[in-house]
Amino acid sequence: MLAVVALSSTPTVGSVSKTIYLRAHVPVYCNVELLPTLGGPSNDGVVNLGMSQELCNSPRGYRVILQHPVDMPEAAVISDSDRIPLSATGETVLSDSDHAGFHFRQLALDLGDDPATINRLGLRMEVKY
Repeated sequence: MLAVVALSSTPTVGSVSKTIYLRAHVPVYCNVELLPTLGGPSNDGVVNLGMSQELCNSPRGYRVILQHPVDMPEAAVISDSDRIPLSATGETVLSDSDHAGFHFRQLALDLGDDPATINRLGLRMEVKY
């Protein structure tokens, strides 16, 4: 009981108070990788691309962009269960975050009604500074 009373006593007038300020600079690190799955299109024209891994510590967020051919008007990328039509510009935003994050996404490409030969695909991450 005595220990409890001693711990709960009020500070005396002669108490010393210190404040420590800490400031650190943490560099921004962002990366996106594709862990590919081998194979061709299925009977329904969907190509499993594999799993993407995105990591970004930017406090303002980031965007993940799929770079693809422009001549695929009926095609779409499937990110987890979301179907995203491919942009006519050749760059389609897969995710747009307003904070730092770490995500895995299952990606597939729906070639549409007119399966075309894909000559290039790429993933790019843009940091929001």
